Amino acid sequence: MVGADERLRLRHRVDGEVTVVHPSGEVDVFTAPALREFLLDLLEGGMRRLVVDLTDVSFLDSTGLAVLVGIWQRLRYHEGSFALAGANPHITQVLHTTRLDQPLRLHDTVAEAVAAA
Repeated sequence: MVGADERLRLRHRVDGEVTVVHPSGEVDVFTAPALREFLLDLLEGGMRRLVVDLTDVSFLDSTGLAVLVGIWQRLRYHEGSFALAGANPHITQVLHTTRLDQPLRLHDTVAEAVAAA
C-alpha cells in the first residue's frame, strides 16, 4: 500500500501577497486530509490570499473537492481570496458539472489567478 505522503506532495511559495500552493499527485479520500492540514496551517499563519495550482494534480475526488470548498469558505469569512489554476480537463469538467468553477474562481494559468487574487 502506498502511503498518502507518497501519493501527494505539497509545497507552496509566496508571490507578493499571494500564497501559491502546488499539490502534485492525487487528491482523494486518503490524501485530502494532508492537503486540508497543509492549507489550514497556511491560514493559521496569516495567509489570506490563496491560489491552488492544480497543474500537477492527476486526480481529484469529492473528498478533495470538499477540502477546497471548505478552505474557500474560511477565506470568504476572513475576507480573503481563493482561486484555482491549471486544472486538467477532467478536473475542469468536475468543477463545471458541480458549478464550482465560478465561486472557486478557476483560471487557466497561475499567473492569471495571482493577478486576479
